Amino acid sequence: MRARARVLAIAVAVVTVGMPAGARAGEDSPWPDSDSNRAQLSAVRSVVRQLEDKVELMELSAARYATWETCIRGVPVSEYGDPDRQFGYAYDERDGSGRSFMPALGVDRVRRRGREDYLFLDFARTSMCRSEAPKPGGTADAASVGRRPRAGPSGRRGRSLRALERRARRLRRAVRRLEAASERFDAWESCVSWVPVTEYGDPDGGFGFLFGRRGSLDFSFRPALSIDRSDWDDPDYMFLAFVGGDRPGKACQDEPGEAVD
Repeated sequence: MRARARVLAIAVAVVTVGMPAGARAGEDSPWPDSDSNRAQLSAVRSVVRQLEDKVELMELSAARYATWETCIRGVPVSEYGDPDRQFGYAYDERDGSGRSFMPALGVDRVRRRGREDYLFLDFARTSMCRSEAPKPGGTADAASVGRRPRAGPSGRRGRSLRALERRARRLRRAVRRLEAASERFDAWESCVSWVPVTEYGDPDGGFGFLFGRRGSLDFSFRPALSIDRSDWDDPDYMFLAFVGGDRPGKACQDEPGEAVD
């Protein structure tokens, strides 16, 4: 009876970690109808093994995200000029309409940290942050999980039960770590917004923003990036950024992935 109670306790612990694929609605339950301790122990061992494989894959994803997160740095960017084009940078389409004003984006080196209009995300170019070269056989090779050795015969029941109890405890600790990692990602993702950006001007210098040196009246034309607020065309780029004071861990003003008006 004592062994039976321990098997049931392990089963309850495993169920609290997460039901396996075979226990979804409309599929056969992994738990046998037999009252045999051996049958129950075998079922628990099988479910624990399935959950360990799933948790290992999730931990791999969480570790990759943690590495990815260390590769990101914030670039403070502000919009200089009036979106209604009443003032800003001199801009000339060179189509006979004359010069006008345009706002443009620039790295903000003046405002105090957190006061910039946007915090764009820059991905580091270090070797640790570079994508790995494709592997023969595709990406499934890297994601494969080695099968753990199975427990020995159930003749030494006490040792098998203790091993399963330890594995169930490790699963519950792993699930708590994964839940914490998921909450950190949710806090980060909920504050990120899409920023529509277009390059205005001619890369070949035929028209665009006026560019010159101090004291010189000899101007050339350069393209520059600006927030795209047009209703009739798609932006050139969609940048991920924190808008205004939005930062993970704070109440963010924008919904996840919401574009700038």
